[in-house]
Amino acid sequence: MAPDKNLIPKIRDGASSAAERKVASVILEGYPVRALGTVGALAQRASVSAPTVLRFLARIGFPRFADFQAAVVADVERHMGSPLHKLGQQDDAASSDHIYHRTLLMQAAALRAAAAQAVVGEFDMIADLLADPRLSVKVLGGRYSQVLARRLSMQLGQIRPGVVLVQQEVGFTYDMLVDAGPRDLCVFFDYRRYQPELLTFAAAARAAGARICLLTDTWRSPIAEHAEAVLTSPDASPSPFGSRVVATAQVEALVAAVTHRIRDEARTRLARIEDLRKLDRKDGTE
Repeated sequence: MAPDKNLIPKIRDGASSAAERKVASVILEGYPVRALGTVGALAQRASVSAPTVLRFLARIGFPRFADFQAAVVADVERHMGSPLHKLGQQDDAASSDHIYHRTLLMQAAALRAAAAQAVVGEFDMIADLLADPRLSVKVLGGRYSQVLARRLSMQLGQIRPGVVLVQQEVGFTYDMLVDAGPRDLCVFFDYRRYQPELLTFAAAARAAGARICLLTDTWRSPIAEHAEAVLTSPDASPSPFGSRVVATAQVEALVAAVTHRIRDEARTRLARIEDLRKLDRKDGTE
């Protein structure tokens, strides 16, 4: 089979349903390795059925799974042999002696990888849900991802009402589940090591009818099984704690997208916040 020079865009843009978007995301997150596994492994990781995987591949021009894998192999061979790829490897090796320089380059590469593998339909689904005024938003994070949850909730709360950061104190978290229902959107940040209590909360919230979105790493938190849409981020860093540079950029992009969707409401709300701040300064309490 001749190399398909448009293979990655074809995967990224070919999905026509939420289930197919999950398949495309899983393939691109671990490209090319995941594409060279089995249909069953892809289906399991994407939390879809094997026929869904095959329907998606047929839609983008591969009637057999073997045809798709042959195209992936050809694509890898083409890239590995290109002078540009080899030159890029040499440049990276020559400029990465110092850990500071190397770390910055790794983050830049991670951002490029995240942009290349992004299935924008997943991003748009999350942005649409966050912008929906009928939904109350609950944001949850883990031990190291709580800072991301806080960032999203603080910024989102300035442009729309009904945003709550769910803290992780024992007992309090589960109180929030009592009234959970279809008018709730729960946004989770969960990265390895995944936190069991977040999965418990997600499963119970989903069972109550709440909508679930997830930001996670490319290994995918188990919460993905309950989520309508998932954004993943490469985790490349010399730090033992991993990197959340891409995840932070994803938060910024979501806030920007929601602001664009509810521009007038956001402008009115921000103006009101500024008016309240002026009152505070006038009273001499700031």
